[in-house]
Amino acid sequence: MKTSLAFLSLLAAGADAFVPAAPVLSTRAAASSSATSAVQHVPVRMGLNPELAANFPRDFATIPKGTDYGEGKDAEMNKLFEEVRMSNLESQLADSFAKLVAEKKNPIFTTALIAGDCVILDAIAKAGLLDKIKVVFVDTYFLFPESLDFLHEVEEHYGFKASIYHCVDCETQQDFYDKYGEDYWMEDIDQYDKKCKVEPLMRALKEAETEAWINGRRRDHGFERAALPVWEGTKFNPLSFWSFEDCWTYLRKHNVPYHPLHDVGFSSLGDMQSTRKVPLENWFSYGGERSGRFEGMKNKDGSEKTECGIHSK
Repeated sequence: MKTSLAFLSLLAAGADAFVPAAPVLSTRAAASSSATSAVQHVPVRMGLNPELAANFPRDFATIPKGTDYGEGKDAEMNKLFEEVRMSNLESQLADSFAKLVAEKKNPIFTTALIAGDCVILDAIAKAGLLDKIKVVFVDTYFLFPESLDFLHEVEEHYGFKASIYHCVDCETQQDFYDKYGEDYWMEDIDQYDKKCKVEPLMRALKEAETEAWINGRRRDHGFERAALPVWEGTKFNPLSFWSFEDCWTYLRKHNVPYHPLHDVGFSSLGDMQSTRKVPLENWFSYGGERSGRFEGMKNKDGSEKTECGIHSK
């Protein structure tokens, strides 16, 4: 039975709270790898595409806040404590990127454009390192259309060009559907992950000859990542000790562009078929951000699916 992409998008959004998607601003044409260009820094401002912003304003109005600051003196002191803590986290983040580019060859950053990735991209740009750190985006051909639109937004906002990777033997989304079908992920989830996620990533790492793969994993994602370090061999996890709330505090503070679908209840974003909305009250609970990912899905061996294969041991 065919499962249309429109149906997948509706299913992921939830029929009771579905918001019509904005017009797709990008053409799903052949995606080719392109080297990151030199950066011309722009002022820190929210750089949104007017068409996409019509449906998804990205004004933080619908994004929850986790901390109960209290009232009076308690609120004052708690906010001061948060301000100092965030200042320390940001300083440490900037220092770690400086150390990374000084000690590791050809670092790359793989972004899925979720909240933590937006923090990393903004920090890289603020550090003036977009000409030294290659930004890689893996297009699985099953992403929400808004993810591709948002990629073009941040490219314009920060003045860089991401290197886009995809299934090696399919130059376009339609090529993939013609060759493997729109339901390939249902037929063999392991091979789907390998073709659409793992192999493109491994190819990107190999072609870059990198000594450092920057990614947005954090300890509060769940028990599988609870002991995650910052420095992990060739992997670099700069937000390891950050919380999901920390990420949103940073994005608010610096008015950073964030993924359109966060506005309508998605705490995390991936493929349409494996991403669900998460109740706002659960966003900042332990593991809450990713609780809408792979819900009810099983690996080929029957075990519960929690990863797409990219970060599996």
